[in-house]
Amino acid sequence: MKALKIGILIRDIDKLDNWEYRILKHIIEHPNLELSLFIKDGRDKKRSFKTRVRNDLFTIKVFANALWKIQMKLESTIYRKKLTVNADEIIEKTKSIETIYLFPERKGFLDIFSKDDAEIVNEYNLDIILRHEFGIIRGDILHASKYGIWSYHHADNAINRGLPAGFWEIVNNEPCCGVTLQQLTPELDGGLIIDKAWFNWHWAFTKNNNMLLEKSVVLLFKNIDMLLKHGKIEIIKSLTYYNKLYKKPNLKYMIFYMLKFYYNTLKHIVNSLLPSKAMGRWTLFFGKGIFLESVLFRLKPVLIPKKVFWADPFLYEYDNQLYVFFENFSYKTKRGKISVGKVVESNKNNYSVVDIQDVLDFDYHLSYPQVVNEDGQIFLIPETNQNKRLEVYQCLSFPDKWELYSTAFEGEKVVDTTYFCDKNNDRWLFINKGWADEAELHIYKIDNLKLNSIIPHEQNPVLIDCRKGRNGGEIFKYDNEYYRPSQIITHGIYGKGLQINKIKKLTLWDFEDEPVITIEPNFSKKLMGMHHLHQYGNNFTFDANFKRL
Repeated sequence: MKALKIGILIRDIDKLDNWEYRILKHIIEHPNLELSLFIKDGRDKKRSFKTRVRNDLFTIKVFANALWKIQMKLESTIYRKKLTVNADEIIEKTKSIETIYLFPERKGFLDIFSKDDAEIVNEYNLDIILRHEFGIIRGDILHASKYGIWSYHHADNAINRGLPAGFWEIVNNEPCCGVTLQQLTPELDGGLIIDKAWFNWHWAFTKNNNMLLEKSVVLLFKNIDMLLKHGKIEIIKSLTYYNKLYKKPNLKYMIFYMLKFYYNTLKHIVNSLLPSKAMGRWTLFFGKGIFLESVLFRLKPVLIPKKVFWADPFLYEYDNQLYVFFENFSYKTKRGKISVGKVVESNKNNYSVVDIQDVLDFDYHLSYPQVVNEDGQIFLIPETNQNKRLEVYQCLSFPDKWELYSTAFEGEKVVDTTYFCDKNNDRWLFINKGWADEAELHIYKIDNLKLNSIIPHEQNPVLIDCRKGRNGGEIFKYDNEYYRPSQIITHGIYGKGLQINKIKKLTLWDFEDEPVITIEPNFSKKLMGMHHLHQYGNNFTFDANFKRL
């Protein structure tokens, strides 16, 4: 396989952010990528004192600009950026990379490159140019590499064009922050779309901006890997943009943002002292029949002990008795364990869980205990991300005696692993992991739960979407179709609701599912979230989060 030659429009390498060092590191270490060229701005970029005074002081936005600088200074102190890679090592490895300097004509926010500039770059026979410097690019340089100039717009360009990245989604209370990977054209933030991703936001802009940059890295390499596999990329045109061009906020929006920031900061401090208030009280609901045909307001929550919550329920029938395995979280230890109990229906729509026993209780957090019958053996697959691996347990004596059977993904934080055996008896693992485990869905085909053979899906991560990427329970069959429950993690909220998606395609090279129904916890005024469903035969269970219970 021929290596792709990468060039980067880049500023001084010792002034990059962590996410940019991660990109360089990945290119350097990738066996089929060659970092071939750095393209730097040769112009004097320092603003004169007169220009700085004119832009920063003598403007109707003088107070807004001052508030912005003060607020950003404060937030940068609270939410300091951290290096997760060895920047010095990366800088050392890039010293041999050839560097050229270009001098485009500057017109406002435009950087207009000449034909001579394009011809200079053409001589390096680059496959891709990544943009990490310069303004709005115009000129023949847009076509100076085989697949053009690739650039991030850290927003969904159908909704938000302009800057700052990750600010206006908070102010406008958008569901999430989009990221658009585009092949540049002369249109501002309206290039040819290579791919998009969606991530949940944080109420503090500085933290949100940094998370957005870090989480977006996976989108680039997903598409570079697809290009390597297929020798082409599919791009689509950006359609009509009907919102305003967003810019640095004026005084009105700065005051609005700051009020929101300090309210949430105070709320966070109070919640940190009262963990039950911060997390709410997750508890379980049970019902008979098909969840997709049910009426939720008729169901009653299970009453649970104080100082704990119960979540992530999975049902399993053994000797004609229905059991539920669940996360049993203690506010005192701030850690979950796996417990099991018998499900008892006292009267219509009223259930209780009795004879509760602890199944797994370690010094790391446990949750999402899927119970699987594979080839006549019973297995338990809990979430063990704090132990940085996937763990599978085999049943020795049901329901409370289990032993470690297999492990995989050593050193990785994998969450909400969901096992699925399809109609062809092909076995799959749906896993959330990566910098954005609330958004990244990875699929693997396995031989069995011994996990000797784990084959990654060609499109991993198959989804990068906080609106439906995170697993929300076992895949189930309904009307001869398979459905995947997923979590809705939007508006800065974890566990805002559930989405049920019909699986349309599932092979090692293709995956497609489509939303069928979105379910939010509106069936009780006291609820503020739900994020898990298990349909098991003619029974179902789900969890929901009460403000207090």
